[in-house]
Amino acid sequence: MMTFDQYKARFALKLNRQQEAAVRQTEGPVLLLAVPGSGKTTALLARVGNLLYCREVPPEQILTVTYTVAATADLRRRFARTFGEEYASRLEFRTINGMCARIIRQFEQITGRQAFQLLSEEADAARLVREAWRACNRGFPTDAELEEARTRIAYCKNAMLSDEEIRELEEGEPFFKLFDAYRTLLLKNRLMDYDDQMVYGLKILRSQPALLQAWQDKYRYFHVDEAQDTSRIQHAIIALLASRSRNLFLVGDEDQSIYGFRAAWPQALLRFEQDWPGAETLFLETNYRSTGSIVHAADGFIRLNRDRQPKTMTTPNPQGAPVVRKHVARRWSQYPYLAEQARQGGGLAVLYRNHESALPLIDLLQKQGIPYRCRGQKGGFFTHPTVRDVVDILRFSARQDDAELFLKLYYKFRCGITREMAEQTVKQGKKSHGKPLFALAAALCQEDWLQQRLQGVYTLLCLLPGDPAPQALSRIFDDMGYREYLKGKNADEGKLDILMALARQNPRQEDFLLRLQQLEALVQDGREEQEGVVLSTIHGSKGLEYDRVILMDAVDGVLPQDIRSATEEGKRQLEEERRLFYVAMTRARNQLEILCCRDHSCTFAGQLFPEERPREVRPVPKPSQKPRPQYDIDAFSVGVLVRHRQFGRGLICSREEDIALIRFDSGEVKRIALHTVLRSGVLRLEP
Repeated sequence: MMTFDQYKARFALKLNRQQEAAVRQTEGPVLLLAVPGSGKTTALLARVGNLLYCREVPPEQILTVTYTVAATADLRRRFARTFGEEYASRLEFRTINGMCARIIRQFEQITGRQAFQLLSEEADAARLVREAWRACNRGFPTDAELEEARTRIAYCKNAMLSDEEIRELEEGEPFFKLFDAYRTLLLKNRLMDYDDQMVYGLKILRSQPALLQAWQDKYRYFHVDEAQDTSRIQHAIIALLASRSRNLFLVGDEDQSIYGFRAAWPQALLRFEQDWPGAETLFLETNYRSTGSIVHAADGFIRLNRDRQPKTMTTPNPQGAPVVRKHVARRWSQYPYLAEQARQGGGLAVLYRNHESALPLIDLLQKQGIPYRCRGQKGGFFTHPTVRDVVDILRFSARQDDAELFLKLYYKFRCGITREMAEQTVKQGKKSHGKPLFALAAALCQEDWLQQRLQGVYTLLCLLPGDPAPQALSRIFDDMGYREYLKGKNADEGKLDILMALARQNPRQEDFLLRLQQLEALVQDGREEQEGVVLSTIHGSKGLEYDRVILMDAVDGVLPQDIRSATEEGKRQLEEERRLFYVAMTRARNQLEILCCRDHSCTFAGQLFPEERPREVRPVPKPSQKPRPQYDIDAFSVGVLVRHRQFGRGLICSREEDIALIRFDSGEVKRIALHTVLRSGVLRLEP
């Protein structure tokens, strides 16, 4: 048996005071809260070594659990590199899914019953969810819808939700029907997915005391890495296994919990001492990765969260360059700026919230021959219903007699057509030999207002084929009412910004549509091996570090997302958003830049740089001034009836910012500057 000093000397371990306290505390329940870059993995592995060499615990009695198969392999390699192969091959490094697979196999041996077959292939699991989707009469899901459904199903199982709790989720009964149909298909075919492994593993441990005791006899020391990313069901399994020896060592940081959509349960860290009486909470608060400027800014920022353990992140590193807030004019202006920064090289990583945020940047980098590495890209953007709608509208504008496209699109322009009227229009269209279907629909209408709205949509559709791509998209989003349709569905409008950015970089419609196809193939191929600027989601960058980081899309609606902060659930989501921002900040070693857009507000950037927040100056009218009439220019949208003092009643057919194209009852079509006529009272809404 070695003394602790002999142990440190033999393996040349350099531990600070907090790390050494964690390594030496080997008995009982211990929570180690570790800030970014604080050497938590070094401390965890040194603690395992301390058990082996100073406490002479057999390696077979130590179980170390982490999040992914790749992480278990990395922990084993790192242990072997520091302590040699003597014990590395005998130690257990496992995922919780791997543990549950063994529990299920042992259950088979004990009972003689055959467990359900595991859906080990992603394609098989996706096929079953697609089948459940169709069984619920929801047609064929897109790739994006399929991925979202699978994520939500996994969330329900990891969060251990009851049927009633699933019904109370945002989509309510429609999603529960899908969940139940998928569950029924699994049972009918005697199948289980990866999340079911944990569901069945926990059931077996609770129902088979002898099997549970065998696991508790085998393992006396339990280590859990990345505990903030561990789900509720995973914590339940670990707690059951460790309940006898109580030698549980959780390593994590609730400030870095960013997998709420996967049912990560950081509450286990916040209530650790309550759940494990007599437990001890230790801290690693020294960040060895980042400069003083970055550490100070990130520490002050995360302190705005309420649900966290109090910590003070410090660093021995030099102060370094200040954290910079860079402004560009508009969201699409980020991409030329980022491409220029990428051209300069210098160990740059561009981080973003969503995969789609990188698409216009990939477009520019690939065209300009600037090398890049893209981490974790997915092609769901291109099959998303919003993107498919926009492409279909452009296609329909060139083939306005296409009945199939008409029936997919007619209600998305919010022009008042019923399903019965749409089907009647299609029937009439078959007799009319290529006549535009919206023109036919307008002719079939009895009400003047509806006829004029349909005529307005038809006019806009006729204009689309000759438009440059940005102008065409502007007509679709705003003039034709598609953005209002998305708002009515409470759908994400962020896809529209990405499409507009791509349209600005590919202004010819033919080039724009072709580029969408090329980019879909490009992102599926990926760029994992190539040198150059790193492009990564924040989630994909977790655990990594870069010399220089630019965090893009620091705008409300993206980061943070639109959140109902007044509700308790909204506050909880806002805290996760802040943790996501914090994780991005702490990936940077030497330089950190926050990229903001002047046409968007950014709550988080305002909190980071309060001294840069512009003061709101409200002019005070002089007593002699007459108050100007108030008007809501947004109310004057496409399809709205108006009355002009000179030209009479008219219909707004299109609008580009201040300029509206209005068709009057006289037959005249006028281009009118709205602000001018509204300010003077010349134009008003028609009651």
